[in-house]
Amino acid sequence: MRISTQYTQLAMKNLKNKFLSPKNITYDSDIFIKNPSFSGYENITDEKSYESFLNWANQTNFLSQVREVEERTGEILGYGFEGTTFGIPGTDNWVLKKYNRGNFVAIGNNEAKIIEIKDFSPKLNVGQTIARIEIPAGTKYSYIYYILKRQTGKSLGIPFFAAENISDINIKSHLEALRTLATAPQETFDKCIKDIDYVTRQGYEFDCGNPYNFMFDSKKQAINFVDISDKLKDNNTQYGDVLYALLDGKFAINFNTSDCDIETKEIAKTLSYTIINKYVTAMKKANAKFSEGRFFTELLETNMFDSLLKSSSKEKKINRLREMGLMQ
Repeated sequence: MRISTQYTQLAMKNLKNKFLSPKNITYDSDIFIKNPSFSGYENITDEKSYESFLNWANQTNFLSQVREVEERTGEILGYGFEGTTFGIPGTDNWVLKKYNRGNFVAIGNNEAKIIEIKDFSPKLNVGQTIARIEIPAGTKYSYIYYILKRQTGKSLGIPFFAAENISDINIKSHLEALRTLATAPQETFDKCIKDIDYVTRQGYEFDCGNPYNFMFDSKKQAINFVDISDKLKDNNTQYGDVLYALLDGKFAINFNTSDCDIETKEIAKTLSYTIINKYVTAMKKANAKFSEGRFFTELLETNMFDSLLKSSSKEKKINRLREMGLMQ
């Protein structure tokens, strides 16, 4: 498959010159040498939690506007199997989410109410839920909505439901996502590793199967997260699974085995290696370790790490990471 005319031979040559330069990455360079040094930092954000939302909701009479936001005035920010997320007119601090399942429920009274949901991450915005809203829908029923902190940035990669579609437009989006991260400064990845540690220490995990849950804020040069859920595996550090998402894992694996031209694949490979280089460098600074998470294991079964870990065997790759002090 050839990609669209937007990527002519001249454009591909320019991309190759820019991204395949030896100064960017050497495929056989051993980036997996442990570096224990790490200068930590404070990553405290404006909390804007339940109390702030409640004050704003009271001042704007938001309870009377919830259905209007969902049905007419709210900008759709995201849509998935779970539900739909809407922007709330008049504020950039929060979003409204309506879940597709269990949204219409029986309750004991017919009063509109806002109920606090404890903010598990007051020092870091990960798009977490901070309130539940019940809106009357009759004498015995109520609509259920949730208020989430609004996250900044543009989603990365190809959404999981489209990852098997190796189309020209998806290839372009894939390369753009990889380029965005590959050209980000090292500090972007240092912060990302610190944030992963913070979230998992709170007992939560990332949904790494969908790269759309990872956003890049170009203004702050930061990787931001959404769709955080309760942690399922206590021994999973999530570093490997997050790397899978940042590399646009599912699409990348399908793309790598497709019949797309070799030069395009080489560009994607080089961008991916640059991301891996910066990510692992950040891990070494923080003395962070991979674990055998579902998605990272899938990544190790491909050839993406063959030259970096000098083996095509998943087991040997894992052993090498352990030898380097980078694997649990």
